[in-house]
Amino acid sequence: MTDQREYDEPARPQVHFSPPKGFMNDPNGLVYSNGTWHMYFQYNPNRMIAGGPQWGHATSKDLIHWQNHGVAIKSESSAESIYSGSAVVDKENTSGLFDDSIPSEERIVAIYTLHSPENEVQCVAFSLDGGYTFESYQHNPVIDIGSKDFRDPKVFFHKPSSTWIMAVALSHAYQILFYGSTDLIHWTELSRFQAGLVGYQYEVPDLVEMPIEGTTDTKWVLFVSINPGAPLGGSMTQYFIGQFDGEKFIPDDYIVRCADYGKDWYASQTWHNAPGNEVIGLAWASNWQYTNEVPSFPWRGCMSVARRMRLRKVRYNKEYFGYSLAQFPVNIEQVRNLDNAVTADHVDSSTGMTLHTTSGAAEFLFYISGASLGNRFKDASTLLIELVSKSTSVAIGLRVFETGAHLWLNRKADTNGWHHPLYNDNLSALVIPESMQCPVYKIHGIIDRGLTEIYVNDVVAFTNIHVLPDGEFANTVRVKLDDNLTIAQASIYELHSAWTR
Repeated sequence: MTDQREYDEPARPQVHFSPPKGFMNDPNGLVYSNGTWHMYFQYNPNRMIAGGPQWGHATSKDLIHWQNHGVAIKSESSAESIYSGSAVVDKENTSGLFDDSIPSEERIVAIYTLHSPENEVQCVAFSLDGGYTFESYQHNPVIDIGSKDFRDPKVFFHKPSSTWIMAVALSHAYQILFYGSTDLIHWTELSRFQAGLVGYQYEVPDLVEMPIEGTTDTKWVLFVSINPGAPLGGSMTQYFIGQFDGEKFIPDDYIVRCADYGKDWYASQTWHNAPGNEVIGLAWASNWQYTNEVPSFPWRGCMSVARRMRLRKVRYNKEYFGYSLAQFPVNIEQVRNLDNAVTADHVDSSTGMTLHTTSGAAEFLFYISGASLGNRFKDASTLLIELVSKSTSVAIGLRVFETGAHLWLNRKADTNGWHHPLYNDNLSALVIPESMQCPVYKIHGIIDRGLTEIYVNDVVAFTNIHVLPDGEFANTVRVKLDDNLTIAQASIYELHSAWTR
């Protein structure tokens, strides 16, 4: 396990993965094998800015506590970079890259983009030790269409057609290309998909079959990241819901849905081979607008917590119901400090709640019911959560309107002498309750020094970094309410550092 001292800098997240040093961005090659969750990621171990990425590697038994393993796949030339991609378990040795000495659950194949200034091609590497080191396939590349902007292959096995499927971005054409293969080596183009917000380019697609809550049915979800050009600025992940027939993705509609409404959740990926066919994924918790300049040392970049994902039928407005991504943080209860927690069955303006932490990490869960809001839906109905450090604070709130509620965040810019014109102070997301007559808001948050993830009713995720002065992190969570609002079943827990286990 990484030395605890390396992970106790004031801005360092304690329950989110970050590298010991250098620069990290997109998750790559998420694969579950033989009881271990493998996470690879874009990594520059030598500098604190993006450039010349290799595949870093970390593993976990529970998706909370991570162990670093350094670089797993590196380029053979300074003129080339190992860009994003995916990894699979080739249990049946369809690739022919393994022999009987390698257990079937440890036959890990990585498929990635090899980037050079002249071209981007798709390549294969394979591991003979269960995912810790890799050898390059000697006949790389396996796909070359002569494009400089052709990247980020996500591969999975499609059981109905007995075919490996690859989704890969033709970035500046705003297209997702689908390829098929029986051996992970020889690929045939099957179809192309084009829709959604365009921005400057498409990146990091992910196609996954997802369960629908309360049913035995499933639908297919296609995630597509764009950068720059997101509605809030910079980078974001959008998704489409539909069906996949083994060749084509057929969307149910062309509604552009946002996977996370914050500024800092990009390049999401889901794990291949997760137990029980669960859909579990995460994303890079930053934004390309300012990531190279955010003050942190000796590292930059971290991941969101892992999230369990499903589809849920929800109300979009008074007339329209449709499906939405529901997301739940995985195993966060494993790092709760039950000796430092506050809980209550009723909180109002006269009581409030306060929790002091030493770790700078906390979790809160509040239920606000329609009975507490009354029938007036006053604009002033406000929940305010302050994350307080020695000299400043970050504020989170919920403002209730007739049409729903606005979740908002005020994160301080121009802090500690650092300022960036694209680091927005104020951010918000709209939440539509299931019932307009008796609305219920479930607010679940994870605060982790310089990062906050909030989930409202499980279907509005809101991930944002926040910059605090040098040597400080928010060590107090303070909850205030106005006279029109009460909370039922309120809990705040300090979270242990995942790096001290």
